[in-house]
Amino acid sequence: MKQYGHSYDAKGSLLDVVVGSAFQRPIVECNRSCSCTPLCRNRVVQKGIRFRLQVFRTRRKGFALRTLDAVPKNAFVCEYAGEVLTVAEAGRRVNAQTAADANYVLAVREHVGGESVTTTYVDPARVGNVGRFLNHSCCPNLVMMPVRVNTAVPRLALFAACSIRAGDELCYDYAGVRSQGSADEDAARGEGHGGDCQGASWTMGQGGGCHGAASVRQQEFISESAFGDRERLKPCYCGATCCQKYLPFDACLFDV
Repeated sequence: MKQYGHSYDAKGSLLDVVVGSAFQRPIVECNRSCSCTPLCRNRVVQKGIRFRLQVFRTRRKGFALRTLDAVPKNAFVCEYAGEVLTVAEAGRRVNAQTAADANYVLAVREHVGGESVTTTYVDPARVGNVGRFLNHSCCPNLVMMPVRVNTAVPRLALFAACSIRAGDELCYDYAGVRSQGSADEDAARGEGHGGDCQGASWTMGQGGGCHGAASVRQQEFISESAFGDRERLKPCYCGATCCQKYLPFDACLFDV
């Protein structure tokens, strides 16, 4: 904690200094090694979900997740939880899938410094939580951030990228890039998430092979996520004005 400092304000929302820098500093919550109490403001993700969330079925996207409460910007919403896999097992599961199968394998890339990259593979298909029902949006209202609690393996926490209204569907960008499109226009047409979701860009990288590859570095779109394999592309039904027409694709595990 002395090295990284507090990551949240008194209400449990991410500080702007955490989400607004060119290179995101690590988010490390207080843990069992700390002398603070459970009421410490630097214990947020470890306390779990505090907003009411609901799984529902959509017309074109299958199941989805929405909030029943208004969520303020930078507030923690939920985790993308699942089995932590080796790269070999992640590749085996991805390559065993057919075109009709849903893919949940998430590859989280963290740029530690220089050329060093740490990758964590998570699959909630067998063991997971409500995070597995989050759909993609080209103009998302959530952003994923690796958060560490008691261990070096990150917890994949999703925070509100903007103010979210009660009843809105919750989505994040599988490529990790927040679009410049106007969410207010989408909301007016009944297709978006409303609030003030427009602006900054985030990097994650995602797609067919890797259901999302989060990077702690902003402004850097991972090349593997480019629309390079047309046969594996799936249509995007997010409905945003900035929609890219296809879900982001990352072939990083197909050759493992």
